[in-house]
Amino acid sequence: MCKHGKNSCDTSKMLAIPVLLRPWVSCYRWAMKITIPGTDVDIGFSLLCAAIFCILRVTFRHILYSFGWEVDATDTLFASSCMASVCHSTILLLGLVPTLLSQKYVPSEKLQPSPQWYKDATNSLMGFCTGYMVYDAVMTIVERWIPGIGPVFLDDDKMFIGHHILTILYMTSARWIKAGHISAMSLMTNGEASAPIMNCYLFIEKMLDQECCRHISWLPALFTIAEQIFSITYLICRVMVSPFVIGHITYDLVFTKHGRRDIPLWLSILWLPLCWGVQFGSIPWIMSCMEAVKNGPLLGNGEAGAEL
Repeated sequence: MCKHGKNSCDTSKMLAIPVLLRPWVSCYRWAMKITIPGTDVDIGFSLLCAAIFCILRVTFRHILYSFGWEVDATDTLFASSCMASVCHSTILLLGLVPTLLSQKYVPSEKLQPSPQWYKDATNSLMGFCTGYMVYDAVMTIVERWIPGIGPVFLDDDKMFIGHHILTILYMTSARWIKAGHISAMSLMTNGEASAPIMNCYLFIEKMLDQECCRHISWLPALFTIAEQIFSITYLICRVMVSPFVIGHITYDLVFTKHGRRDIPLWLSILWLPLCWGVQFGSIPWIMSCMEAVKNGPLLGNGEAGAEL
């Protein structure tokens, strides 16, 4: 027992946690624990986050309605999802960066040697992202649902939902074996780095098509700026950074002794195609961004989804 008293020791432990991670640790410890049967992987925090994001998305939708956006229109639903995604990616990045900087960077590293606050922060971040993926997939199905027919998906919806499912499996399996969490978080960081500006850009694109927004004279100029910033950011993340991140993860998991020891080979075989698949799947967006940077703004890039 702490000689200075329980409250004093609890305060000291919290002060040892990086400032930006204290809310993550506190929220994760506060949330009800619900574990996956046969494991100690908690999904209670993920379910809580999924519910919060559902409420947030519906709230954003009604805010748009109040500004004159068409009720239940595809563009309105898409715009509200972009607003929720900006919240998710921005908040997540604020936790991912200090978490990655607080430990030695080894993609296959085991979680066990780390202090309890780091374990809780890691589980909180991956649980938060898992909750977002669950919410996004469920809301996509709900918003595409037609009574008597079922969900009628758009062209990219099935790939979009599939990507979310595979991402959930990656994070959950890393938490299950208590290793490889750094590989997951490094991929999450690079993937989310361009997401806030990407979703702002997509949101502004939808604004241009709204009758209630057409009187805003500076909106086209704002769209041009947002498109250029997004294109440059996306190209940096996907062309300059991502291949090196995924390449290093591949090397660490497969070609190092500690990687083969800490991550089962069968799991590495499942993880790596997902990593490279997302990279190659981003090629159409890379080409669009290169074209935008080279020739100026391109209207109507489509709705490939707010998370790529």
